[in-house]
Order: sequence, then structure tokens, then C-alpha cells
Amino acid sequence: MGEYRTQTSGALEGDGVTKQGLVIDVSSIPPKPAGAGRYAIELVLNLQRLVSGFGLISKARDISFWNGISSAQVVLSAPSPRPLRIAWEQAVLGRQLRVRGRDVYHGVHYTIPKGYRGPRISTVHDLTMIEHPEWHQRAKVSYFTRAIRYAVKEADAIIVPSEFTKTRLESHFGRLEKVKVIHHGVDHDRFHPKRGEPDESSEKVGSRNDARVVLHIGTIEPRKNLETLVRAFEILAVDDPHVALLLVGQRGWKSDEVYALIKSSRFRSRIHEIGYVSESELLKVMHRASCIAYPSFAEGFGLPVLEAMAAGVPVVTSAGSVMEEVAGGCAWLCNALDPKDISEKLATAISDSPLVRSKVSQGILMSQKFNWVDSAREHLEVYGALGFGLEI
Repeated sequence: MGEYRTQTSGALEGDGVTKQGLVIDVSSIPPKPAGAGRYAIELVLNLQRLVSGFGLISKARDISFWNGISSAQVVLSAPSPRPLRIAWEQAVLGRQLRVRGRDVYHGVHYTIPKGYRGPRISTVHDLTMIEHPEWHQRAKVSYFTRAIRYAVKEADAIIVPSEFTKTRLESHFGRLEKVKVIHHGVDHDRFHPKRGEPDESSEKVGSRNDARVVLHIGTIEPRKNLETLVRAFEILAVDDPHVALLLVGQRGWKSDEVYALIKSSRFRSRIHEIGYVSESELLKVMHRASCIAYPSFAEGFGLPVLEAMAAGVPVVTSAGSVMEEVAGGCAWLCNALDPKDISEKLATAISDSPLVRSKVSQGILMSQKFNWVDSAREHLEVYGALGFGLEI
């Protein structure tokens, strides 16, 4: 596709020909991005490797961030406080998009603006707001459930990150021709097997006496199933005095129960919680781990599983989940409701046996099938089908 310059009118112009534009709404990205936020960032960074001439909608406080990492121009800014941003999105954004012209609009986190009749695309990450409202804050359940229903009815295209999510979506709304499965990717320059580098892990990664580290990556929230993981770790720790559990991720909604369980655990001295870490630190933590434990109840994709496979770390994750789809037979699958089964799978994964090493090698090869450039290219096909880059 040709190279175009972003114009404030919303049209894209090259060689004197007006082209239809594209705006990607990244205003929902939080200060410490996790799965969905990481997807939005990687989409923008890799899309600009394929084409120029698209714009971004960002929170006002994030404009300098996007200007610092991306060549795409921030063409509209949203209020930074979440309640104001949501009100602005539904009451003001449609009008501002109409003034710009007829851009292809992509909302990367469920929502599309009302009051705009240009082409609209929604990324729907998962259906847990509808299927398991008890895992989320009530206000978010109401808001995102309405957003999903509106997108199903009004969006010109819906992007989902997995066949699993597509199946769940269509189980509620029937067959949807507008749904396109585009897998997330992995940055293989960042996430790779250990290459003989010295162990640069900081002391916060765990005691040097911990010969084996079970690592969980993700926000501390109900659907991550961390209470069951802690109980599974307690079973494992009875027979292994040198195993530790490390929790990486920010504290989320309704996490008090997890911390209360940890505090009361007889093995609490071997359970470490270090909070959110940067991507550069994350690979070091992964390389310190003997396995990744990700027994989540439900996800849209399960990015930590893919990144762990790329990093050459054994993975234990939930059977019958999207993570099983992503792992492609290269992870140990557990019953997410059974601490004993999880503990047995963990014991196998940290054993460093020939079987483990073989499965890890298979996982590294499997991870090569996923990359962010291909993901961005498939997004570009969706944008092009709705008019991006065409003469208007």
C-alpha cells in the first residue's frame, strides 16, 4: 500500500489524490498496560511499519507517550478522567469524526461511538462481562455489555483475538459474518529463550535459595483464579522445600481475598508479590522461572502463555480455555478448579525432565507462528476492505 500523509480534515492525500483515512482509538489504554493495552500498543507500532497516514485518538495526558513511540499523529484528544472520557466518547466523538470526514474508525477496546456513520470496527476481547459478571465491577459490566451488544448490531466489522472468543460471541448472537479472528502476536526480539546471559534477575524475583520458581503473570483479579493457584502451590510446597511462587502484576478489583489467603498460608515466606514490571524486566523474571502458571478461568487470548512459550519456559494453563488454543499442545493443561491437579502439573513442569525440555522446544517453534507484524497486516486487510486508502 502507498505512503500517505495524515491530514487534519480526515482525508489522506498522496500524489494529489484524496484517500479515505483511518483513526485508531487508543484512549482506553491505562497507564500500566496489560493484555488489551499491550495489543493496542503493538498494533500501532507494527501497523506503522506497513503503512503511514493513520491517526490516533488518545487521552490528553497520553499524547506525549504516543508521540514518543509512534509516527502516527494524534488527531483527536479525549478527556483523561475515565467518566469524562466515556461521556465524551458517546456524546462528542461522533460529531468530531463527522467534521473530519469519513475515516475508518477502530475502537480497540469494545466500544464504537454513536452518532458516527462512517465505517466502524470494534475489537471484542472476550465475553466475560456477559458470561461472568461476578468477575468484574458492576459499572464495567453494564457499560461493556451494552458496548458489545451495540457493536454486534452496528459495527461494520468486529475483530476478535481467537477462535475461542468468536465461538463465545456467536453463541450469544448467532453467526456473524462481520467477525474476523486475528491472533495477537509476540515480539520475538523481546521474548526469546535464554541465550547464556548471566542471571540479571533482581533480588525481588525471589530468594536465591528458591531453586524453582512458579511464576504467575497477570492482574490480581477474580478471573485469574489465584486463590486456587495459591492452594495448589501449598500442596506442591509440602514436598519441595525449595519452590517459590512469584506473582507479577498490578492489584486489581476484588483482590483482598487472594492477599488474605497468602497472609494466612504456612508457606507465605515463599510467596512473593512484586507488582507490575516493565517488558524489559519481565523477560528477566521469566528466565528466572521454572514454569509459568496461568490457570485463569477465562481470557480472550492469554498473552502470557504465548510469551512464556517464546521465552522457552514451561507453561501450565487451563484446559478447555483459549489458552489451550494458543498453546497448541505445548503446555500442561490442568483442571482450573482442582488445586491437586494444578499442583501435579506444576510438579511435572518444573522437573526439567527430557519430556519437559522437548515440550519447551515445541513451544518455542509454536510461538514462531505468532507475530505482531502479521497481526497488523491482517488488521490492515480489514481496514482496506472498509475503504482505508481508497479514493473518496
